[in-house]
Amino acid sequence: MHQNREKTQDLMIFAVDALSVLVSYILATYLWVVLYRGQLQYSRDTMLDNMGIFLFSFLATILFFNVNKEFFKRGPFTEFLHCLKMNLLFAAVVSVLIVIKGSFGTISRGVLVCTVLINIALMCISHILLRRYMINLYNDKKKVRIFLVTTVDRANRVLASMHRNSEWYSNVTGIAIIDDNLKGTEICNVPVVAGFKDMMEYAKKEAVDEIFINVPYNTGKSLKDVIMEFEDMGVTVHLNIEVLENFAGFDKKVDMLGDIPVITFANTFFDYNKLIIKRAIDIIGGLVGIVFTIIITIFIAPPLLLESPGPLIFKQKRVGKNGRYFYMYKFRSMYKDAEARKKELMDKNEMNGLMFKMTDDPRITKVGKFIRKTSLDEFPQFFNVLKGDMSLVGTRPPTVDEFKKYEGYHKRRLSIKPGITGMWQVSGRSSIEDFEEVVKLDLEYIDNWCLALDFKILLKTVAVIFVGRGAK
Repeated sequence: MHQNREKTQDLMIFAVDALSVLVSYILATYLWVVLYRGQLQYSRDTMLDNMGIFLFSFLATILFFNVNKEFFKRGPFTEFLHCLKMNLLFAAVVSVLIVIKGSFGTISRGVLVCTVLINIALMCISHILLRRYMINLYNDKKKVRIFLVTTVDRANRVLASMHRNSEWYSNVTGIAIIDDNLKGTEICNVPVVAGFKDMMEYAKKEAVDEIFINVPYNTGKSLKDVIMEFEDMGVTVHLNIEVLENFAGFDKKVDMLGDIPVITFANTFFDYNKLIIKRAIDIIGGLVGIVFTIIITIFIAPPLLLESPGPLIFKQKRVGKNGRYFYMYKFRSMYKDAEARKKELMDKNEMNGLMFKMTDDPRITKVGKFIRKTSLDEFPQFFNVLKGDMSLVGTRPPTVDEFKKYEGYHKRRLSIKPGITGMWQVSGRSSIEDFEEVVKLDLEYIDNWCLALDFKILLKTVAVIFVGRGAK
């Protein structure tokens, strides 16, 4: 039932937003085309075609934008900002589709701007009204009545958590304290209505929809009879998972491996839809990057090969996501024997930790200094992106030697695909002299990852390249 209510909530918000987009487009077309331009005849086919573009853009937008995030906690101003951000993204998606489809002749900028402005207001108002309707729909009589079974030391904490994260359709109406006689008192304004001996009797005679058992236990065997008796009454039973309470800093979820129930821990759970979009952006960016790589090759190959005979592309074994090996490609910026000479230069390493960096590295050719300064040496990595070994934005892939010296917590920076650019590259990479600082920046990226952050890093990367802050 809990999942069904959440799905109903999401479906209602989606339906209201889709209707809002349609009404906004129709109103905008009437205001701009009919009233402002005086064009009384408007092709029905054109109207339907453009409507399809707007609806498709709306569907694409909700993949990027979490429309339902904290829906019942948003006040009017927060709701306005939420709708403003969503509609700006919506307008950007529509604009891209217009360019791709070549529909400038049928969708005027005036209609697009009017649609967005109307939709901001209409969506904001409809969200406020929908929220009020759904809350009123589940008044005190219709709300899911939860009966909490817990202990004295847990009651305040559990109730505070439930009130802080309360759902619009549920309410804790009674408490059973099983380790003390507190019947007739209140905890956080919720009455204690039973103890261990009479909690079953209360659940039988009173209106109870769901029971939440939050008690300490080791194996759960002692709770089996209690849970079965509650379930025999036909109510839903929730049981706290004791082991999870010791892992407050992790994302957690209950899952199934085969037919075995498991608890899944992770530092961060990524939205699968967002990862699909990230991969789609990588593919598009990889294809565009390869075109530029071919053009760049024509100009830098002759001087590079004349100065230092050898392969044009430097292929090096690197470590990718979760320890997978792959070959990373770069335009060769060093002499052929660079790897062999690295051992001789280790005492001049300017980096603290598991990376090598040296100002005026003698292994770098003159052409190599130029392509490093301008980051042109990185362009062949677009082939890695297209293959799926790398992403446009991610963490720096370490060499095998570096990886073998990692501590356990260092490997977490490999929990996502490595990228051509990343947080540390746009945060003054030439001035960073401590590997732990690189790790810190990479983990900051992982913990706060979203598509907007990727776009921000890509824009910063372009700025960094143009001001000449390339690698040493």
